[in-house]
This record gives sequence, structure tokens and C-alpha cells, in this order.
Amino acid sequence: MAIIIDTSICQGVDACPEHGLCIEICALNALDNVDGRPVVNEDACPECGLCIMNCPKEAISKP
Repeated sequence: MAIIIDTSICQGVDACPEHGLCIEICALNALDNVDGRPVVNEDACPECGLCIMNCPKEAISKP
């Protein structure tokens, strides 16, 4: 199972203090910008935790 993005905390790329850093730092392109929100590609996500460690709002977690 891939990471979880809490949409009640993450208000999208435009509202992000780091402007979607999670999408930019994902080395495997497992996060996509879909309509201004980060969306996980579960098949590509190895659950490395890089996005979790770098989310300024702590909106990303592992199940």
C-alpha cells in the first residue's frame, strides 16, 4: 500500500508553503499534480518516505 495524503490538511500545490515540494522531490515520479493536488501513483511508490519527511504541513503519512 502506498503513502496517504490527508486532503483535509493538504490544500493543494498553490496553498503549499513549499509549492508542491513532495511532487518535485519524488525520484520515481510516484506523485503527480492532478488538478493542483498531489496524487499518489501506487504502482510507482516504494514508500521511501522522502515526501513524508519534506511535507511542510505533515499531510503525508504511511498507512
